[in-house]
Amino acid sequence: MSADTTSPPSPHDAHELLHRTAPDAAVEAALDDLRAHGQRVTQARRAVLEVLAGTPDHVTADQVVALLSSSHPQVHRATVYRTLETLVEFGLVSHMHGSAGATLYHFASAAEGHGHLHAHCRICGRVVVLEADVLAEAASRSADETGFRLEPSQSVLVGLCAACAA
Repeated sequence: MSADTTSPPSPHDAHELLHRTAPDAAVEAALDDLRAHGQRVTQARRAVLEVLAGTPDHVTADQVVALLSSSHPQVHRATVYRTLETLVEFGLVSHMHGSAGATLYHFASAAEGHGHLHAHCRICGRVVVLEADVLAEAASRSADETGFRLEPSQSVLVGLCAACAA
């Protein structure tokens, strides 16, 4: 009898899989959210969402501009910055401040069954993927006790990854 030598996917691989399995559906869901808020669906908004949905990474606005340069060269840098602000405002994109001080953006609106949260290691900068419901009890308790409604999908938890904690 042979032992199974396959290991579970790394957290980065698992995170990448969440973004690669249904990016088109996730983008369409995000665009539907924009419409539901009375917002226009512009070519720039669609393009930025497509770029962010297609990468598991947390990227700077300049990286989004660079990623768009070949497929959507007409989308100006200033438009990308304004678009990112709008998408963050409506909860479709999350942002965090990286270790070098740059603001990093990440697709927050995911297709059904692909939602997740992020924990950022304050020492090495690694981003760890967390189950979408990891803060459900805290959010419920906050709402019950104070009336404050947490939006965990718009949060990045800061702490220490397993390697740095050791």
